[in-house]
Amino acid sequence: MWNIVRRGSWLPVLLLSVTGESGYSEEQAIEPKVEEELREMADFLSKHSRFAFKAEVSLDEFHETGLKVQKSAQRTMAVRRPNHIATSVDGDWGDRSAWYDGKTISVLDHRHNTYSVLQAPESIDAALDFVADEYDIVLPLADFIRTDVYESLTSAAAFGTYVGLHYVDGVLCHHLALANDFLEWQIWVDAGERPLPRKMVITYKDEPGEPQFTARFLSWNLSPELLDELFQFSPPENAQKMDAESMASRIDRIKEENP
Repeated sequence: MWNIVRRGSWLPVLLLSVTGESGYSEEQAIEPKVEEELREMADFLSKHSRFAFKAEVSLDEFHETGLKVQKSAQRTMAVRRPNHIATSVDGDWGDRSAWYDGKTISVLDHRHNTYSVLQAPESIDAALDFVADEYDIVLPLADFIRTDVYESLTSAAAFGTYVGLHYVDGVLCHHLALANDFLEWQIWVDAGERPLPRKMVITYKDEPGEPQFTARFLSWNLSPELLDELFQFSPPENAQKMDAESMASRIDRIKEENP
């Protein structure tokens, strides 16, 4: 079960399982208003068999001086259910793209001109689970493209409260806050006719300095033209093929070299 946000090797933010007792009491459950707004958002997303979005993401890291600094990147993602994803990230963690066509997952490191291709299961959920379990590769913002968005965002929550109506980039949103003993995560859902996520903030309470991950959705397209070619990978000229383990290790090194 995917139910807690983790910091992964490929820019974090996926809800994964953990075990352990919660310090929250039974009275501190998820408020009905939080459930209502998240279910409306999840149902709205599930009605669209294809969509695309662009997001600006940032993560607190600690510099060698001990200062907390923020790194950022832009991510684009196109989804065609049940088994197609095309995504890219460009920023402080590198410049990479990935393609999933229902049979294989291909990852290209543009800056090093290296790539990896591996066989994958035949659904989006299964493919996400597979690369996380086998290669420790986490696709950022994957919770919003899973079959059950509500379950992915709430199954780890011991507590959830409705904060109120607040603005994100001039858009009035339902501001929701959830937590467990390790994490706090906030989600802003558009309060208009399209209940789309507009922003997400995750606080890692069990890590020194309590770093935060932030994703701000810059745009959504709910009726994109997503042709087969978009999800097909063709290696660039002179690109070097790597196995998946080596590609994951290289991504880890990039993060270490850019503290």
